[in-house]
Amino acid sequence: MNEVCFVFASAAEKNPDKVINKYLKGVDYDTKFLHSGSKDKILKKDIDLDMDELSGYKIMCPIGADALKYVAGMTGIQKYNGVFIEKKYLPIMHPNICIIKPQMEDEIQRAFSQIPKLLAGEDLQTHEKDYCFIETAEQFAKYKQELEDAPTLVVDIETTSVSPHTGVILGIAISTRPHQGLYVSIDVVMANKQWFHMLFVNRKCIFHNSKFDTNYMETELGFEFPDYEDTMLLHYCLEESVGTHGLKPLALRFTDLGDYERELDDYKKTWARKNKVKLADFNYGMLPSDILAPYACKDADATFQLYMKFWPLVQKSEEFLSLYKNILMPATHAMKRLEKNGGPINIEQVTHLTEQYTIDMEECHEEIMMSDAVQRFERTQGKDFNPNSTYHLRELFFNILNMKVTKKTETGAPSTDKEVLANMGHPLADAILDLREKSKLAGTYISNIRKGVDKDGRLRSGFNIHGTTSGRLSSSGNLNYQNIPRDNKDIKKLFKARPGYKIIQCDLGTAEVYYAAMLSGDQFLQKAFIDKLDFHSYVAKQMFNLECDVDEVKKIYPAQRQYAKAITFGIMYQAGPAKIAETVNKDAKAGEEISIPQSKQFINKYFSEAKALKKFIDGSNSQIENHAFIYSFFGRKRRLPEAKSPNPGVSKHAIRSGVNFLVQSVASDINVLGVVDLIKWIEDNNYLEAIKPFTVVHDSIVSEVREDLVDTYVENARRCIQTDRGLSIPNCPIKVDFEIGPSWGELEDL
Repeated sequence: MNEVCFVFASAAEKNPDKVINKYLKGVDYDTKFLHSGSKDKILKKDIDLDMDELSGYKIMCPIGADALKYVAGMTGIQKYNGVFIEKKYLPIMHPNICIIKPQMEDEIQRAFSQIPKLLAGEDLQTHEKDYCFIETAEQFAKYKQELEDAPTLVVDIETTSVSPHTGVILGIAISTRPHQGLYVSIDVVMANKQWFHMLFVNRKCIFHNSKFDTNYMETELGFEFPDYEDTMLLHYCLEESVGTHGLKPLALRFTDLGDYERELDDYKKTWARKNKVKLADFNYGMLPSDILAPYACKDADATFQLYMKFWPLVQKSEEFLSLYKNILMPATHAMKRLEKNGGPINIEQVTHLTEQYTIDMEECHEEIMMSDAVQRFERTQGKDFNPNSTYHLRELFFNILNMKVTKKTETGAPSTDKEVLANMGHPLADAILDLREKSKLAGTYISNIRKGVDKDGRLRSGFNIHGTTSGRLSSSGNLNYQNIPRDNKDIKKLFKARPGYKIIQCDLGTAEVYYAAMLSGDQFLQKAFIDKLDFHSYVAKQMFNLECDVDEVKKIYPAQRQYAKAITFGIMYQAGPAKIAETVNKDAKAGEEISIPQSKQFINKYFSEAKALKKFIDGSNSQIENHAFIYSFFGRKRRLPEAKSPNPGVSKHAIRSGVNFLVQSVASDINVLGVVDLIKWIEDNNYLEAIKPFTVVHDSIVSEVREDLVDTYVENARRCIQTDRGLSIPNCPIKVDFEIGPSWGELEDL
């Protein structure tokens, strides 16, 4: 028997040695299978391995989710990948995941690399922990001096809710050094409120997700934090991948605290079951202090350990340090203000729209069910028709109605997606699409808005600075602002300004093209902005040799302008001639389509004018192809391991996305920095009640503004956004357009 055993789910793994030896050299090991057959997916009943065979190994490596589940009794293979659990399990993601997610290659390599270290006794050293629960004045007096002497404090709060408008603080965990933590009850904090405030004000404080903690403490306690760091954002600088920045997963990877959340989760489940409480309704206020206190101390301890690892690494990189200090941390404060503001909601309109949509959906459903085709379906199938069933839709349209199959799924089945149904031109397909849309809007948006409105009539959601690899903001919470249908007025009308106020939206004009022109230094592109021309009309005139002024192109040659627009964005995203032709032809009138050869000619002509843009794209492609990463103008690093994939389709996609990232990230960062400056101007002028920005959607900022301050707001919002940040055409800043109206769904050009 060797010291290491790899456990695969089943003998469907034909050559496990090949899988292992790709990542591991010089280590003897054994291989076991939970199921001796060749099933791809196994159940507990399929296991024929005697688990006692595993008991003598020093390290057991479950490969994949099934092996982890049945060997270690745990779920979450990606979470536990490469983490040595209970001093015996080292779960590893199955390398096959790299076929669809090449970016996981490094994580799998990292996991295998732990094995020689563990065998050599280099397991993560476990330090003795010094945790204490402070719940009395006497205990507080004992630790008061230690807190005063500490130059740096990690601060972490425990609450009853994710929102300070619906929850309360239970206590504050403080760490003055790694492997130490104090959990102070809220009663002790409140009894010494001024002392704690001054403690935090006069020291560097460290948080994990500072936006959450500081927002809560500012709202409920009135505390301010002039200087603080954030380990979540430090890690985001170092590893921009989405979904990897939570405290518990990072603690698993980088600290000696192990899976301490699992212990708490087990307690929560047991308590909830015993007290007949749904897990969804559980909050930390239900935990006894002897359970919550050590958990909170571990949060603070983990954050301190992460800070000691991440901060030196960020400091070593000029790009990362600039990104962190100049964009991420200022953005934290700005987004916190947006979250506090929230959007103004017209409750009466929400009720009215709910009723209207309910009636519309009922009528639409009745129309569908009463149709001859559906009734024929029910007679032949012997079952009720379900408009949400893909199988039923296929039977209805392609067997009952004999519609032509225009698109297939990956499995080869006829597709019934939105595009297919929209192009059928059949009233039944239109009715089903209408029902789908109304159901989604009612369930996803209207319902969440109704449930999420606070007592002051405002809807507050979160804005995540770390939620995308491109740097664009993401939204979470009661409503995902980023996913509100752009052209749906019904939903946006629910955001209605208070009496005496207006809703104002400002948008960056042709932002990605503008910044592509700046990043590449292309004079041909820049000229359109310098001469204040409609960009796509300008390109159309040059491309098609149109005999009219640029300002007449849109009226006289609308088709050519659309061609130019499609070609510009196609080139920006490195679409080929076929794709660009497809995009153009999709909206073209009969007889105005373009061929693939024509599309190729247009691309060649475009680059004959925009030579610097071509050089910029080619240079960026080369950087990504050779190194599998690239830096944005503001220091964001985009790692693209897929660029090294042997699959040409995968590698080319990675390279294209990297170039897209350069432009998109700049546009997003410029907009966010504009919000940062706008918030500062609002705070400096004490306009917090009079001007309330409440969301950022891609290149837009939406605010509620008091009517007498509209002109002042527009002037300063434009100034903040157009501030030269090293990427502006001289005397020609990015265009900013403004719209105004009584609600977000009733805007007109200002």
